[in-house]
Amino acid sequence: MKKDDLSLVEQTQREILKYISQNSSKPTLPKEQEFVELLGVSRIVVREALSRLRALGIIETKRKKGTVVVVPEIFAVLKTIIASGVLDKDTLRDLYQLRLMIEIGMADFIYLNKTEEQINRLDGIVAEEVELEKEMTLAGTDTEKYSIAKKLTDIDIRFHSTLFEMTGNKSLMDFQYILRHLFTLYLPKIKTDYHSRTIVSHVSLFNLLRTGTADAFRMAMRLHLKTQFDNMEAILERTCSK
Repeated sequence: MKKDDLSLVEQTQREILKYISQNSSKPTLPKEQEFVELLGVSRIVVREALSRLRALGIIETKRKKGTVVVVPEIFAVLKTIIASGVLDKDTLRDLYQLRLMIEIGMADFIYLNKTEEQINRLDGIVAEEVELEKEMTLAGTDTEKYSIAKKLTDIDIRFHSTLFEMTGNKSLMDFQYILRHLFTLYLPKIKTDYHSRTIVSHVSLFNLLRTGTADAFRMAMRLHLKTQFDNMEAILERTCSK
């Protein structure tokens, strides 16, 4: 995009970011009027540009200190956008695909950073799942099955959230928070046929985490997610038609 294609506010925002980059040793930004004189734009334009940077979490105003540069939460804005419910099908598809890519590719980091406490937590999650699956086979009504299916969905989220946590990557954990919100908010209500078999179960993945290798876990995760990959378009279609 050429500079001429940008609005004056966007150009000013970029100039302020450039100033921040070139003056990284200065945590406090100049006052609005100083930017007016420095950049040759109106105070209204400077104020709007600063407001956008503030919304992105790059700067914040502190009492007695003025406007200061802060380390932004990378996914903070995305969290707000997802919660708004305004994402279109193409964006949802991108996020869905990104989730699958990340989960298949994070095996090495899980094995490098996993802790005994996390393994024990997964052990408890898997044990709960096994008991719920037994209850599902004995459930006599759709109401009972639906209640159990909701619990199994929570188990699924907790299992995969723990895997993201095991990578030790804070940004990845924030991204998992986004995915948890996204797929519990936008996917259709669980059906009574939730209890379908995947090629590789959580039990198998857990056993690999205890005694297997990162390469074996990566392949197993790929098979575990195959159903979600195969059904991606159908899931997105139902989600966007709600």
